[in-house]
Amino acid sequence: MEREALQRAFGDNVKRYRAISGKSQDEFAYTADISTVYLGELERGEKCPSIEVAYKISTALNITLAQLLDFNTGEHIESEAFTKVKDILKTVPDNSKIRLVRIFERFAELYKEDFNI
Repeated sequence: MEREALQRAFGDNVKRYRAISGKSQDEFAYTADISTVYLGELERGEKCPSIEVAYKISTALNITLAQLLDFNTGEHIESEAFTKVKDILKTVPDNSKIRLVRIFERFAELYKEDFNI
């Protein structure tokens, strides 16, 4: 993979995991002890972080450095999310699972509307 592609892939992962964490760029930059401007450059794939900065970011995201550097187009993130949802559904009584899925579907619709996705 070329340097530019690596930087974009890294930035995409940071942005995706940050979105999952629910933190804004400002909040996350503060948590990771990096500047908001630098975080934006990383997320856009304009900069390449040092290993120290990559580690700070992974720690602030509560993931491993290996997860942050996994550039399989977000498939890992999606499968991790599905696993968490399945684990939650296992704890819900069968007669409530469909209702919970409907709530999740409505939440996803609202999320898409709020973020123009």
